[in-house]
Amino acid sequence: MDYGQFRAEYDPVFDILDAEKLPPWLPGAVTRLKELAATIDDPPARRSAENDIASLEDVLAEGSDGPPISPAMMEAIRIHSEAGANHGTPAERIARAEAGMAAIGGIAEAAPPTEQASILDLNESLYMLILALEPDRR
Repeated sequence: MDYGQFRAEYDPVFDILDAEKLPPWLPGAVTRLKELAATIDDPPARRSAENDIASLEDVLAEGSDGPPISPAMMEAIRIHSEAGANHGTPAERIARAEAGMAAIGGIAEAAPPTEQASILDLNESLYMLILALEPDRR
């Protein structure tokens, strides 16, 4: 399996998180995604898939502890997941992370003030990724 095939299976499961009530089969779907991720041959792509699953699990855990996650936060998490993907050249990855940071910033700007800081916190790991990938930092 490659990362694109994994995302074809992952995206519909992630989209379910927007539902008012989560379906009872969701934990089984997460387990299945973990099994699929383990079959990805390319190590960086496998790590991306594992990171996607960790994001999914974070959203599930966060949603179960309190109020449902807002649509703005869900969209920011989705963008963060895509922006931090491990595929592509360093320049492509930097460009994707920078675009993700800009998009997350726009989402935070439009979000209620009580949610803005939480959304912007997602940009920290993308910034660290950019620093790690910049050629003059090696």
